[in-house]
Amino acid sequence: MSNPKSANRPVIAIAIATFGLVAIMMGFAIAKKTGAMNPDLARRGAAAMIGLVLVVTGNFVPKLRLFQPKDGAPGASAVDRFAGWVFVACGAAFTAVWLFAPIDKAMLGSPMIGVAGFLLVLARWLAWKGNRTTGLMPRFTPGRFAIVLLLISILWVFAIFFADATWGDSVAQWMAIGFTIAVAAMSPVIMLWLRRAGEA
Repeated sequence: MSNPKSANRPVIAIAIATFGLVAIMMGFAIAKKTGAMNPDLARRGAAAMIGLVLVVTGNFVPKLRLFQPKDGAPGASAVDRFAGWVFVACGAAFTAVWLFAPIDKAMLGSPMIGVAGFLLVLARWLAWKGNRTTGLMPRFTPGRFAIVLLLISILWVFAIFFADATWGDSVAQWMAIGFTIAVAAMSPVIMLWLRRAGEA
């Protein structure tokens, strides 16, 4: 029988790492608004933190066995390791682009790198899933749910960056506001599900 405290350790580690990086990101945003830092430098720093969030998330995908189905099917661990490496590589590339490429190229190129990584992981999972007839869907736990929610958030950030580069700041701002409202509206349902999953 697994210890609930040890089961929660990866989730706590993800939360601490993510909140730390988000706090740094907010620091860059505040520095930009107050004029304490060059706007381009602040934008680069905040975007680089997003890449590091993906690196941290990718590191935890194999530990939480994100793609492991209910029946403990063979081959799922290979998919988890593949996904972890892809997310780490994409996060590192995303960060590097924002640190070294011109701003206009980074705005358009970095989300393409991120989305390509997500599509690569999806293709690998579908290829593995295509060889099976049972136990196709992963069994969600609170830890896996946290990873999925974080990955969806990162993917939406990539979409916001792309929208900002293509259609301008106002579209990107509305996308960010809409996502925030949607997550806030879903929070009670998410909390209820997590509580029930913890009691099961």
